[in-house]
Amino acid sequence: MKITTKVLAIAILFFPFVSLVKADAGPPSTETTFNFQKAGQSFMQPVKFTVKCYGTNVMDDNDELLKISEFSQTCETYGCKYDTSSIFTVYRNNTKYCDLEGEADGKQFAVGDFLSPSMNGLNCHRPDFDISTGGKHYKETSQYRDCMDAVRKEYYPDGNNFICHQSLIPVPQSECVGYGYITIDDQCYKFSDKTRACIAEKQQKEKLCDQYLEDVTSKVEKNIDGYSFEQICEVTVNILGSTPAPKSSQTESFFIRIIDFIRCPFLKLFGKTC
Repeated sequence: MKITTKVLAIAILFFPFVSLVKADAGPPSTETTFNFQKAGQSFMQPVKFTVKCYGTNVMDDNDELLKISEFSQTCETYGCKYDTSSIFTVYRNNTKYCDLEGEADGKQFAVGDFLSPSMNGLNCHRPDFDISTGGKHYKETSQYRDCMDAVRKEYYPDGNNFICHQSLIPVPQSECVGYGYITIDDQCYKFSDKTRACIAEKQQKEKLCDQYLEDVTSKVEKNIDGYSFEQICEVTVNILGSTPAPKSSQTESFFIRIIDFIRCPFLKLFGKTC
């Protein structure tokens, strides 16, 4: 059944959406935990390190590899978390490899292509929540899903047709303008008071299901702007027996420096580094 609405607001007000929706989304962001190890054991001492990533220019079809991002930090103990959006997220579709170099226990070390192969060393997953609204984050429980399924079965008994549409009033297509109209299979209908009441009742029943959601707000990692990270990543770096980072024969072009000059002020608007 093909259904269209004349105005988006009608879909928002009357269609059978769940009571909570995915919201509160900020700019794409990534948090990465760096785990430094020595001889396979957790390294608890400070590690100064710099990550340099190389890839292709997003505004050029040329396949020449250039340094496209750089990131420096000092990890004071094992398992340091950083907002790596400016290095792993901004150019994620163009990054080919990343080198890491640093100092630990008074010695220099370097790891070439430390996320090889093909950046697979960066283990990422989505934040562990299903619904976000009003600054709160929730996970769906089995009780919540059962409750929502029961409501859906009540209002979609045959799995397809919405029972609240049974009270729609057919009108000529010429009248199908403004608020309160819907088109189903090329026929225009007007929402009746009974239709609105039916939909409002369904939404109230869905709202009651919210009591079964698990509040995980305190467990969700957020960036400096208060938005939950789009990706949570982790990487393990062995600083013993590491291989030197290969010296790239490529140099940053004047054009890339111009791009960075424009990009940095934009990233700083979101509290990120260049």
